[in-house]
Amino acid sequence: MAEVHYGVVERDGVWIIIGDGLRYGSFDSRDAAERAARGLAESSALGVQLHLQDDTGQLLPPEKLD
Repeated sequence: MAEVHYGVVERDGVWIIIGDGLRYGSFDSRDAAERAARGLAESSALGVQLHLQDDTGQLLPPEKLD
């Protein structure tokens, strides 16, 4: 099954969702951006790997969403 990768990252004081050719949203918190990314994943016909940025700016290992 094909997969897409979404990243929830902070840029210039806001949280966004990024992926291959994707820059989505402008959220006040990581939690809000993560909820939105999970919602996008639910509507995807593809498998999704979700990458979250931690408080130090590092990306955590991906979580596979079905």
